[in-house]
Amino acid sequence: MRFIQISDTHLGKTTDYAYNGFNSHQHLEMVVNAINALPFEVDFVLHSGDVVEYGSAEEYHLARRLLERLRFPVRYAVGNHDNAVLLQNALLGIESPASRYDYTFEADGVQVAVLDSNNGFVPSGTLTETQLANLRALCTAEGAPLVIVLHHPPVTLDTPWIAEGWEGFGFRTMLLDCGEAFRAALAPAQERLRGVFFGHVHRAYQVVRDGILYSSAPSTVIQFASYPEQRLPKPAPEEPPAFALVTVAAEQVTVRQYALARP
Repeated sequence: MRFIQISDTHLGKTTDYAYNGFNSHQHLEMVVNAINALPFEVDFVLHSGDVVEYGSAEEYHLARRLLERLRFPVRYAVGNHDNAVLLQNALLGIESPASRYDYTFEADGVQVAVLDSNNGFVPSGTLTETQLANLRALCTAEGAPLVIVLHHPPVTLDTPWIAEGWEGFGFRTMLLDCGEAFRAALAPAQERLRGVFFGHVHRAYQVVRDGILYSSAPSTVIQFASYPEQRLPKPAPEEPPAFALVTVAAEQVTVRQYALARP
């Protein structure tokens, strides 16, 4: 099974909206064209959240017109800048959207579970007790190979502003606030779990914890510097937009990053 992971596109209400100084629509259009030009097939494109900046219907209509140009099916996770109901309704055309957008699907023999970790318009993520119970029911020892997707990192990353927040933002973490319970739910499925994929941090991270791969995709518009011991977030405009390619094979999981020159 092979998929492309994009993340943190932050589209605005108009095609000239600038996110941290860069036109997010123009950058995503470039990424869409690059994915469509790939000389191989993938099973789907995964968008791991923050499709838009303010969670409005206008933004999702604009996103739909652009993202439906992809020649592969697109699967979405809800980010902290997203509105779960409008994402389902305006972007996906779901007439009766759920308050939290959780779902599973199968691709080439691999079971994929997408969890809505949105905690409102704040940087930290959360899962409800019902979501954790459903995750425990899913993560049994026996079953098909499994991939888990959510927006917020459920493991600690070695950058203080991500893990602990910063003074100007009330020291609010970027992490999933129930990471310990989340990881405990995964534990029985360790042997069949091929990876947990997330976004939110505007950078490619790979972490192995308790024998499980946790991997994030870079942003399609701008990365954030996240060095060890860095206590304040800082945009990194010198770093290009990018996306990830994930290949899940019987013997291993491979994650590649593709960076693109700015338009």
